[in-house]
Amino acid sequence: MTGFVLLRARAHRLLLAAALLAVVLTTAVLATLAAFSGTVGDAALRRTLAGDAAADAALTLEVPYLTGADRAAAAEAVERHARGAFAGLPVRVQSLDRSGPYELPRRLRPPAARGGEDPDLTHLGALERSEVALAAGRWPGAADEAQGGGGAAGALGGVDAADGAGGGPVQVAVPQGVAERLGLAPGDTLTLAGRGDDDPPLPVEVTGVYRPRDREAPYWLADELRGKGVQKGGYTTYGPLLADPGSFASGRVAQAAGAWVLRADFDGMTADRADALRASVQKTSGALADEPVFDGRAVAGTRLPQLLDGTERALLVSRSTLLIVALQLVLLAAYALLLVARLLGAERRGETDLLRARGGSRRRIGALTAAESLLLALPAAIAAPLLAGPLIRLLAAR
Repeated sequence: MTGFVLLRARAHRLLLAAALLAVVLTTAVLATLAAFSGTVGDAALRRTLAGDAAADAALTLEVPYLTGADRAAAAEAVERHARGAFAGLPVRVQSLDRSGPYELPRRLRPPAARGGEDPDLTHLGALERSEVALAAGRWPGAADEAQGGGGAAGALGGVDAADGAGGGPVQVAVPQGVAERLGLAPGDTLTLAGRGDDDPPLPVEVTGVYRPRDREAPYWLADELRGKGVQKGGYTTYGPLLADPGSFASGRVAQAAGAWVLRADFDGMTADRADALRASVQKTSGALADEPVFDGRAVAGTRLPQLLDGTERALLVSRSTLLIVALQLVLLAAYALLLVARLLGAERRGETDLLRARGGSRRRIGALTAAESLLLALPAAIAAPLLAGPLIRLLAAR
């Protein structure tokens, strides 16, 4: 039977080759479109979450009135919840400790603006060193190191020098924009005035000038100035002045607030994990805000659920477009096969009549036709998955 089927196929090889080519190409392209839709959907989701929308994909926690005594318990609570915040994806936790506001010396203002009622404000912050780059000078040391090396007082010619309150000056680095605007440079010293009646003045020494590596990075959501260095409102606020974490830990700089940014590594993210990711980040956001250590003062927030909703709608539109293309391709392939079948039927009408005259039953002739159809279907089933991979790589490269 196999030999007879092959002989029949050989007799009409051009028509069968056309049918085989149509089936193989259609099946391969359909397999490629299906795989391409899933691959591109996952890649687009990962690129969205880790690219321009990375800030929206982060989970932020802000805790006002956080004192140094609660800092360790707060950090432990954040680390504990971070492990399940993003549905099992690796998570990076970054923090920013912040002092209360201080008044800058009026002598830093232009002469025409020194008589205003509202002072210029600043605050100190313990920043993640990986998010900032040193533009000049050196990084500040801890409070005890600053007390041992505060001999640079008096630079800046007329700016308040360090007084004796609490020992030597606290070493700080200032944002590059602030240094240019206020005329500060490494080696300058000044005294910051506390805003409260009982707040002692804080002498500081400028040891360096820093700039954000990427001001659009999610980390700067933890900074109330968003990495800009200057903010104008009711008061003009400069900062944060970067201080060593040891200055906060020693109590030399009183911590007034804390902020954390939780960022997931989305390299392993796929579209089918979107629902689990949405549920986990919403659950973690609520759990962090309800932690007893924060006493109802914490504010946790993220735009990741809304970002996932928008991305899923975009993926649905993309897949619908590919589905329409696939349906059009199927219709064209079906039309081509019907045309080939009609031509083949016309060519074999006499052959079929001869087989019937020699005793061939309809069932037997149908079996021969089915076996011949397998010659078209089997190569397509084998070749389509093998061709889909190279085609996807070609599409991705283009």
